Amino acid sequence: MLIGHGSQKTKFNRYIRISLILLAWILILCSGVHTYKVVAQSKESIQIAKSEVPLLLNSGLVEGKEAEVTLILWFEDSDIPSAIRANKPTPDWIWAYKELQLECGKVSATLTGQRLLNKNEERNLFAWYTTMVPQINKAGGRIYLDERIPQVIDTSAYLSQTNALPTQWVLIDNMVSIAAYHNNLEMSVMAGQDRINMQLLSRGNNTGGQSVLAIPVLLKQF
Repeated sequence: MLIGHGSQKTKFNRYIRISLILLAWILILCSGVHTYKVVAQSKESIQIAKSEVPLLLNSGLVEGKEAEVTLILWFEDSDIPSAIRANKPTPDWIWAYKELQLECGKVSATLTGQRLLNKNEERNLFAWYTTMVPQINKAGGRIYLDERIPQVIDTSAYLSQTNALPTQWVLIDNMVSIAAYHNNLEMSVMAGQDRINMQLLSRGNNTGGQSVLAIPVLLKQF
C-alpha cells in the first residue's frame, strides 16, 4: 500500500510539473503575441503620423473653427469618368462642370466645388484627396486644393510642423508667400527650377488677416 501510494504521488507531482511548464509556455506565447500587436500598432500609428499632412484647421496653429475649401479637378478630356463625378468629398458636395476650348482644338473640362468645413470635415476631405489623386491622375486629370482662413498664420511654424521643405519665398509689404515640397504629396508642379507641391500665403497684422494653403499650387487670386 505504501509503495503504491508513493508511486501515485510521484505521478501526480510529475503531472503538476508538466502542467506548470505548459502554463508557463502559454503565458510566454500570449505575452509575445500581445507585444507583437502593441509594436505593430505603434509602428502603424507612427507611419500614419508621418504620412499625414495636416491642413490649416488641424495644424494646431489656427484659432478659427471653419475654413473655406475649394477643389478644382481639371481634365484634358471633357469625358470625365462617372466614378470620379460620383465620388464626393462630403455627402452634400456640389460639383460645377465647365468646358474649355483649347488652342489645339481639344475640349478640356473642370469640376469645381467650394464649401465651409470644420476640423473633422477637413480631416475627412484630406483623406478623400489622398485617395483620389492617383485615380484622377490615371484618368488624365489633376486636382487642386485651396483652403482659406481669415487669420494670419505662422508660415515657418506650419512648414516645420509638416516637415515641408521650402524652396521659394517672397516677402512683399505685409504678405509672405512660400512654395515648398512635401515628400508625402504625390502631385507636384515645376516652378522654375524647383519642384513644389504646396504654397502657403499669409498677409495682415495682429488685428486681422488672411491665409491660404494651396496644393500643389495656387490657382485662385489671393
